[in-house]
Formats: sequence, C-alpha cells, structure tokens
Amino acid sequence: MTSESQGPETPNDDTANTDALAAAPAPAEAPSPAPEPTAADAGAATTPDAQPEATAPAQPEAATTPDAQPEASAAPAQAAEQSATDAAAGADLSARDASAGEAPSATDTENSAPSEDAETTAGTNGAAAAAPGEKKKRKRKKRNKKPKAPGASRPASERAPFHVGEEVFGKVTAVLEHAIMVDLGGKALAVFDRSEMEADDLVPEVTDRMVARVHNDGARGGLVVLTRKPLREEDIKPKVEQCAADGSVIEGLVTGVIKGGVEVDIFGLRAFAPASGMDLHPNQANFASLLGQRMEFKVVQYKSQGRDVVVSRRPMLEAEAHERRKHALTLLSEGQTMKGLVRTVVEWGAFVALPEAENLEGLVHISEASHDARAKITDLMKPGDEVEVQITKIDEKGKIWLSRKALIEDPWAEAKAKYCSGSKHTGKVARLEDFGAFISLEQGIDGLIHVADLAFERIEHPSKVLTVGQDVDVVVHNFDNKYKRIALHLAPTGDRANEEYQKVTRGASIQVEVVKAESAGIVVRVLGATGRAARGFVPAGQTGTQRGTDLRKHFKAGSVLKVKVLDVDPRRGEPKLSVRALAEDEERSAHREYRKALQKEGGFGTLGDLLKQRLSGGGD
Repeated sequence: MTSESQGPETPNDDTANTDALAAAPAPAEAPSPAPEPTAADAGAATTPDAQPEATAPAQPEAATTPDAQPEASAAPAQAAEQSATDAAAGADLSARDASAGEAPSATDTENSAPSEDAETTAGTNGAAAAAPGEKKKRKRKKRNKKPKAPGASRPASERAPFHVGEEVFGKVTAVLEHAIMVDLGGKALAVFDRSEMEADDLVPEVTDRMVARVHNDGARGGLVVLTRKPLREEDIKPKVEQCAADGSVIEGLVTGVIKGGVEVDIFGLRAFAPASGMDLHPNQANFASLLGQRMEFKVVQYKSQGRDVVVSRRPMLEAEAHERRKHALTLLSEGQTMKGLVRTVVEWGAFVALPEAENLEGLVHISEASHDARAKITDLMKPGDEVEVQITKIDEKGKIWLSRKALIEDPWAEAKAKYCSGSKHTGKVARLEDFGAFISLEQGIDGLIHVADLAFERIEHPSKVLTVGQDVDVVVHNFDNKYKRIALHLAPTGDRANEEYQKVTRGASIQVEVVKAESAGIVVRVLGATGRAARGFVPAGQTGTQRGTDLRKHFKAGSVLKVKVLDVDPRRGEPKLSVRALAEDEERSAHREYRKALQKEGGFGTLGDLLKQRLSGGGD
C-alpha cells in the first residue's frame, strides 16, 4: 500500500462519487451485443451505504456469459482506478481541513486509510465477477467511529499531586505530641505518625527537611499521610478485626477532616469516623482542632478485608458526659443563681448551658422567660447570648429547669395603682394588628386600643387612624390584673378634653350631643365618654315626639340633650338611650315631690290621713 492511500476517510457524498465515476475510463467494447453497464449500475458502488473501500461495481447477469469476457476482465482495473481516485479525493479533503485549522489526528488518519483487507476484497470481488453463474456479493466495512476525547461525557476528576508509594520530601511546619506536620512544597500538607519513629531517632524541628513515602495521597479529602513503614498496615488488620468483634478500644491518629466526619489512621490502616461519633453536638464542634491528635476509638465496622473500616468515640463520650453530669449535679441546688450561655432556642423555650456546672444544659420554658406572656422567645434570647438564670427545679431524672423571669422585676407589680381606670397617660404605638393597636406605656407594659374604640365612626383597620411610633394620649378604660391586660381608649382632645366624665350604666341619666338625625332615630355622642361607649342611639319611638315627625327639624346637630340609659349592648358596648323615659321619670319625681310638699304644709289631706291622725291621738 502506497503512502498516498494513507489519507483521511473518503467523504460519503454524491459529489465525490460523481467525480470518481468521471475519472474512471470507459470499458472496452465487447464483440457480443451484451448491454453495457449503465451509470446507475456503476453508481451502485458509490452509494452512501458503500464505504471508501475500492469494491467493484455490480455487473448485470449478461456480463457472466462467455461473450462478455472483455468487460469482466476490465473490472479489476476499474476497481483499482476507483480506489486511487477515492484516495485522491480524501487527500484533497484533508488539505482543505488543514487549511481551515483542523489538522487530522494520527488516529483519524489511521482509521481513514483503506486497509489491506479492503484491497483484497476488491480483488476477490473482481475475480468473482468473472466466475460464470455466480452473483457478486458486496461486503460492507464497519464504520470506524472516532474515539471520544477524555472527559467529554463527564469532567475529569482532579488527580492527587502525589502517588501512593512515592518518595517525597518537605519542610516540617509543626511538631505535635503524636504527629509531625510537613509541607510538601506548597502542593499539600502532610502528617507523619510519630509512633513509627524509634526511641533513638532524632525528632526533627520546625523548618527541618524530612523524607518519607506517601502512604495515603489525600484524594478523599484528608491530609497526605507519610510513612517509613509501608507494610505496617497488614500487621494491624488482625488486631482491628478483633476489636470490631469484641468491642475493645484501639488508638488512632486523626489525619483529616472530610465531608461527614474525620479520617483516622490506625497504624497505617485508614478508617472513617462520622461526625456523630466524634462529638455529642456535631453541629457546634470544630473538628479541625483534632488534626494530629491520637485518640481512642471503638471499631463499629470492619469489612472488605480492612478497606471499609468505621470507628466511633460516641460510647466513650457518653460515658464521660454521664460521669460529668453526676458530679455537676452535686454542685447545683434549687434557687441557685448563675450565668449561662444560650445554646439553642426553640418554640417552647431555650436551652442554656451552665459553665460553672460542666456546661450542663437546662431549659428556660417560655413561661419563665419574661413577665410578658405575649413576648416571643426569639425576641428575648438568641444563641450565643449570656443570660442570668435561676434554678427552679432539678427532677429525679436530672433535668434542670431554669427561670429568667424570676430575676427580673415584674413591672406589673405596681401597675394597678398607677394605671387605674380613668387615668390619662401618654404612650407610643408599638404595633398595629387587625383587631387593634398596642400602645407601649413603659418597658414591659403595653395596652390595647381595640379597633372599635379608635374612632367615633367605625373603621376597618387601625392604620386609618394611627401609625407605628406615633405618640398618643390615652385613657385607661379597664385594668385586668389577673391576665395583665390594660384596655385603653384615645383621650379626648381640644374642647372635649374639659368635659366631665360620665359613667354609662343602665338606668343612669346622662348628657349627650346630637351628631345626626335619621328616620330611625338620633345618633348622639355621650359627653365625657371615650371609645365605643361614646356612641349612643335614641330610637325614634324614644324621642318623645309624635309619629311621623321630622326628627331633623326638632333635633339639630350639636344640640345637647339629657337622656336615660335604657340598656348597654353587651357585644358592641354601645348604649341605647331614651328622651321619653327620662321625661316620664321626671314627671313621676315631680309628683312625689308635690305630695311631700302638701304634707309639709298641713293640708286637709285624705280620709286615711285624718283617721291615722285620730288614732294616734293627735286630734280632738
């Protein structure tokens, strides 16, 4: 095979096939009248299904007769010329690709070159075409697929800078009690177990050079582990397996902090310790401080001949915590006051650690966090805050109950005398809710103005009248000492501030101001009253006028009336008033006073009066 045939793969397109057919010489004329092969017959070998191997075109059955021998003999020559033409077309395509900046690789060139099998197949097919009574069979060459570039389907993983067994040297950065930390040329930080050193070995100092072999390349996230005894891993495996079986303790060196825990080296054998097995509070632990420390572990899993080893310190940690708790509880007593550190805040309270008692944790229930029952625990305490607490109870299980409220002065202790009903105060709008506005009177004491008490006309939301942070004058309507609640009303302003307070109760006689008259009655404002109690209504039948009277003419807006309180709506708190009932009461009262005046003047009186006077001996 010549070097010209080592070109790139021939393109399977109609243009290349047409050029190849045009370059092929026409077959010699046969003496017999057999039909010549047409362009369609010759083009059968150059269809897209055919590969760039130089196969001969299929011949018609007439070509197998003795009269068609000249055409059959020309088939091998035609196939050879076809192969040369395809190779030339492939070389031309390679030149165009190279000019575009895409040079074919060696693999592509090798895959695209026509193989010797292809040439042999072409020659065999040409000979087979000359055999009488046999049809030519075409062999299709399998398409050579270009190999995918490494990392095309998935990104290539980062390789470790050092390999296991490689001899490396570095600078000593720290000499610990159980390990030596080595900087490997700034590429990685390595750790060397000092237990490998002999008793008479010289301990290196910081900045000294150290030579060792890589035992663990740190590809899993831990430090590179160096060793001078590569075979000690096989010596320790039986002991680790025995520890997994009987639950005994074995020592290990912490060599790295990885995802979910730490990496441990047990005298050359790599093991994994989950975070839950390294600390009772793994979310708050700092495992980086354990690097280079030798600790005791329990082997909880030994599989795959030491390739899957899991260790844990949790049993030892729980035993130590139990002993510390027993000792710390002897230092505590109910009623004791000490400082604590807030660890966790939950919906129902906060867990506080007591440094003076081995960091034992106690619970501050939300009911013991503040005197304000409406205060949120998240607003009072946050993780990391230092608080002063009092031990209220230590139960039989050793649980510690703490109180923050016991050490804070109750602002409600003297509030009842200060915020009595009817007293006026100045407060600040703390927050607005759909049902009303909370007014801060002082630290720890808030009052509520219900939305129905904010304005004479009914409103849907307090924001129509007040804004957060606004200073307002309020009047105490009611003080509930049991539930520590204060009901407030907006204090009257302007000329209304000088009005005398009137208590609205059933049967009382009060003065009102006409706001507006309607067909159903009169809307009035009770003088001196606040909140919803100031809204009164006099039905038309209680106005003392005849039916059909135009109330707007008889009761002008702004006029003052004297009315009687018939009833107070228990749900809405608004009084039902009457002018007629008050007039009737005044008539009865005037009649009683008249009779009393007659008796005092000594009038004739009634027959009963004279009989009574006779029987008493007062007459003649």
